[in-house]
Amino acid sequence: MKQRVLLSILFIFSFLSLAFAQEKENLAKMGLGLEYGNWKPGTLDDNPGNPFKNVRGAAPYCGLTFVTPSFKNYSLRFSILQWQQKHLGDRTNKESVTLRHFSAEIKNLIIAESKIVPYVSYGISAIWSREVPVGSEREKIPLDRAGYGVNVGAGVDLQVLEHWAIAAEYQYMYAKFTKKVGLTDNYSGPKISFKVMCLF
Repeated sequence: MKQRVLLSILFIFSFLSLAFAQEKENLAKMGLGLEYGNWKPGTLDDNPGNPFKNVRGAAPYCGLTFVTPSFKNYSLRFSILQWQQKHLGDRTNKESVTLRHFSAEIKNLIIAESKIVPYVSYGISAIWSREVPVGSEREKIPLDRAGYGVNVGAGVDLQVLEHWAIAAEYQYMYAKFTKKVGLTDNYSGPKISFKVMCLF
């Protein structure tokens, strides 16, 4: 099953690269994009064999990404995303937890000057949490806490039009809090993301 999914993704990327080939490669330029995907903290994951199934009570995350122009196949990337897990009342005294994750990363282009550009990324992150306790409306006072993280991953950029690109990426995110937030203090786990980028 996993092999079929990977082969399907590879086929789609190859087809799009041929169908939308341009004379000029812009993937080394500055980009601004939208990000959508699945973050699966290992301590909360009841289905580790299915990377596309969210943890219980969580929805896919969404975020924004900014990439600087590359210099000698390196660029900086800044991303901010929001992830939320709801319906925790049967497992803890919190109704929901929301994590906002800001990361600063180095993006290393493995093959530059191409329509299809594989890359690796690594960086650090700051994480802010917001918890909503179970109780009456008056008692639902948000609780905030800060955490930190380290990100390592690999992905592929594909230029589909002169100023547009799409990307798929797998990252492992090490994410920790000093105290329990929601159901755990350890939100480390894999993150699979899909991105649409506008290139400048």
